[in-house]
Amino acid sequence: MPPHLSSHHGSPPDGAPAGPASRPTIGSHPDFRAVRRAHRRFGAVAMSVSVGGFLLFVLLSGFLPGVLNQPLFGHVTLGLAGGVGQFVVMAVTAWRYCVHMDRRIDPTADRLRAELHRHAAQRARVPQQQRRFGTW
Repeated sequence: MPPHLSSHHGSPPDGAPAGPASRPTIGSHPDFRAVRRAHRRFGAVAMSVSVGGFLLFVLLSGFLPGVLNQPLFGHVTLGLAGGVGQFVVMAVTAWRYCVHMDRRIDPTADRLRAELHRHAAQRARVPQQQRRFGTW
């Protein structure tokens, strides 16, 4: 079976031309790398806060139930407030995600998309080399 030729697996064997992999891709654009980095950074922070808060609540309820049974006011305990707090943390995380996407990711992604469409339109205007197939 011949080896799989793909732009993701390095250069083709025997010095064959690289084809589409030799031209720059959107993945090598600095704006794309910045978007990816900002998205990953936000995801790591959001996951750490959300999962960390939930893990803290679960560990407290499992190992220190007396702490969570402390009354705050009336019949509301620290555990009940912590459980409601989990909903607040998730809502704030979702809200910050929307703000982050609107401010940092969407404008850059729109610019990249417009540039990609502009390059595609330029390539479509350039006449392509006609293929001439031989007879069987």
